[in-house]
Amino acid sequence: MPYSAIQATFEDEADVFIGNAIATFATLAGGAIGISVGEAALVSKLVNEVPKHTHSVTAESVISSGALILDKLTSSAPVLDGLHQAYGSAISTVMIYATVAICVSVLTTLGMPRFNLKSVSADKEHREGDVAGLSSHQDVAELGMDGEVKAMY
Repeated sequence: MPYSAIQATFEDEADVFIGNAIATFATLAGGAIGISVGEAALVSKLVNEVPKHTHSVTAESVISSGALILDKLTSSAPVLDGLHQAYGSAISTVMIYATVAICVSVLTTLGMPRFNLKSVSADKEHREGDVAGLSSHQDVAELGMDGEVKAMY
């Protein structure tokens, strides 16, 4: 997670925590949604593809057994090859969805501003010095009620 980029984006220090929370939530939610969509696409494609390749094994048994133990479902080499082809087609669909999601996310970054973290950090330090009324080369004066300088530090 690019926490330093998030810190560079926000002017107010209190907003950095909110930005980090939003970025973490979006990352976790994106993963959860991606897994759900991928699983739904895989199961849907398997339901359609398994009957095209074989009628001796049901799609439900293939889905419930998983890809690792397909050889336990049948001892027939042509049926096993058909199940492998069905799984390959289903996984290809999931990979296409993932590739589309990656392309969309890359396109969204094109509109984001680019920051040099060193210059952003230097600018923030300079502004904090100005806000405090202090600079590395300035003296601080204590003013009296009449506006005259009482003391220099």
